[in-house]
Amino acid sequence: MTERLPPRWFPGALIPVAAGLAWLAIGWRTDLAFGVLASVPGGLMLGAGVALFLWPGDRQITHYMALGAGLSLPLGLLALPWAGVSAGLLFLALGVLSFAAAGRAALLLQPVPSGAPAPERNARMARKAALDEAVLAYFLSAARIPGGSQVERDLDELEQLERLAEREGWLAEPASFHASPPPAEPEIRARRAARRDFLHLRFDSGYRPHPGLPGAQRWLGHAANRRAHAWVFRYEGAPRPWVLGIHGYRMGMPWLDFSLFDIDVLHHRLGFNVVLPVLPLHGPRCHHRLSGSDFLDGPMADLLHAEAQALWDLRRVLGWLRESERAPAVGVLGYSLGGYNAALLAAMEPDLATVIAGIPLADIPGALWHHMPPVHLHFIESRGITRERLGRLLSPVSPLALAPRVPRERLGLFAAAGDQIVPPAQPLSLWRHWGEPDCHWYQGSHMSVRREASTARFVSDRLAVLGTGSVAEAVADRA
Repeated sequence: MTERLPPRWFPGALIPVAAGLAWLAIGWRTDLAFGVLASVPGGLMLGAGVALFLWPGDRQITHYMALGAGLSLPLGLLALPWAGVSAGLLFLALGVLSFAAAGRAALLLQPVPSGAPAPERNARMARKAALDEAVLAYFLSAARIPGGSQVERDLDELEQLERLAEREGWLAEPASFHASPPPAEPEIRARRAARRDFLHLRFDSGYRPHPGLPGAQRWLGHAANRRAHAWVFRYEGAPRPWVLGIHGYRMGMPWLDFSLFDIDVLHHRLGFNVVLPVLPLHGPRCHHRLSGSDFLDGPMADLLHAEAQALWDLRRVLGWLRESERAPAVGVLGYSLGGYNAALLAAMEPDLATVIAGIPLADIPGALWHHMPPVHLHFIESRGITRERLGRLLSPVSPLALAPRVPRERLGLFAAAGDQIVPPAQPLSLWRHWGEPDCHWYQGSHMSVRREASTARFVSDRLAVLGTGSVAEAVADRA
């Protein structure tokens, strides 16, 4: 890591302090109902602002500061008729400034790893980083942080997994953990969602954990997850190249996936067939109210099941493309958690025409330790669950433990210099593990990826190896 010492004091923290005080003072002076409403953004910004000014260091501070500032913008508009025009405009102005202050503080507090570009220090980058921060506040609020009994269960199951993995040789040869699945035999029906006509593929996953693995029966108890799904955009007639897109965490719904992968460009403008599989426990496969619940925040042993099944299902979809669809070439494009799974495919499927890992997660234990609240982190470490131990046990489903089988010239990555969700050290480690293939860094954040023209050009250029579409025209039009 490069040395970049953050300031001892953050004078910019006084902006959310002022914003929080304004919300609380004006809100409660207006009436009881508005006072209660004002306490949400006001309390978040005041508390986070004081904490950042006096005790910087806990990453959650800027998450909740950005969330409070973000909430103050729509609520500020609601305040116009309730508290008056002057108060509403004051709320909006302080909300914008507080949002930027949260992003700037987050950028200053995150070290820049050697080999990655430093994020620009400007208002535009601060706003992009603040959006990541607000999303992280949502992720942490929605996540299930294990308590005492759950930690004891996790420890017991990890000890069981350790013994089994050593006996079976999975730690020495991580690839031996995986069996080759048969091609999918899906049911296909026409469907319309998010104002688009597409095909909905459904098939029985067929994934069965090794019977000795801890949590195997619990995992199989997720009934909806046993059915795999994918969204398909396909041209009739002669076979065309396919792009297999892998979505990120908390996605797996058509309206989100179609936007992330920009179907207008990939399918309609560049002319590719596109298949978008749904990862386990996401979208129609979830078993909680929120898509993706228990994928990263469930029992720790289930991280192995989640990624093993994800790889199994993705390879079954690849088999269907090759055997039933006669795909002349298949390229893989994954974002975030999807980038992680794209990297796993690169370790198992040497015939892929190209693999592009976008803003990729590369080390799940590293990400959990980076984002977990410190008090919970200290507790689980005191019980013997360390980042290193979990990482070793997850090596069969880690792209950093599996050698890529796709040649280096067919691999590519893109990453964000100001990413607050997947720290730059993660894609950097994958890039080095892959032998330093083609890589694009953009001056943006995790959540700004869809609005970065340079990233769209990089993806289109990499997909040109598939051999269809007017790449230059499409990129010029989009830019």
